[in-house]
Amino acid sequence: MNWSEWKKNYYQIIGQLGFDIEADEQSAELLETYLVKLNPAKKYQVLQKLKTILQKPVIIAGAGPSLKRDFSAIFSGLYSSMVISDFHTIAVDGATTLFNQKNVIPSIVVTDLDGDLTAISWAIEKGALTLIHAHGDNQQRISWFLNEYQEVIARNNVWGTTQCEPGQVLFNFGGFTDGDRAIFMAFHFQSPLIGLIGFDFGTQIGEYSTLNSPIKKTQVKKLKKFRIALNLIATFHSQHKGLRYNLTYQGQQISGFPKATITSFLRNWF
Repeated sequence: MNWSEWKKNYYQIIGQLGFDIEADEQSAELLETYLVKLNPAKKYQVLQKLKTILQKPVIIAGAGPSLKRDFSAIFSGLYSSMVISDFHTIAVDGATTLFNQKNVIPSIVVTDLDGDLTAISWAIEKGALTLIHAHGDNQQRISWFLNEYQEVIARNNVWGTTQCEPGQVLFNFGGFTDGDRAIFMAFHFQSPLIGLIGFDFGTQIGEYSTLNSPIKKTQVKKLKKFRIALNLIATFHSQHKGLRYNLTYQGQQISGFPKATITSFLRNWF
């Protein structure tokens, strides 16, 4: 996904939700300024690592109500050791808390810092490639997190994403919420196989979603974002040439991701 293709979707979403483009740009500038001071060449190291990780099959873990059940089926079952060997994992924001609780280190964390910041810093310390997302209403969280954990961030693979024009520093692979941005990243690098867990997209908000956010999103706003994410996936999934499955126990149908049970998925893969 490049900016020229993504921007029309971005402007539509901003108009639909009444968000402030200038605030998005200010947040992106804040994150960009910090990363440039950290190490401007690090962008290319992170980009190469993303390519390496996403050349393998990936399990993307959202923070929906099915996450606990799905996670247990993936990482505590008969095939758990083979999953860890054959798959890379992407933890979506609040889902990182469960990875922390179970001591399973994700390969990548995608976050706008709504989730448990202690769990996110744990993942960074353990070596998870972490992409911090800048948008209009998380400038204070970005500033606090970058200063509070600057030593951990400086030693490890941390970079930034934005939903507005990325410029020369930040990434923009498309997508709007943490969940669909993780999916779009796998689309961008053409992961050979994508399995989704904890992607309910239903009417219930998962316990790990925005777990420790200082600004609790209203359910109406969250559900509106779910609909936008589903529409984006429906529009762009055909750009991905690999295999895609929705392994989430419950929740909505996701266009381009046929439903499969985790048991049948793993049995067929291995």
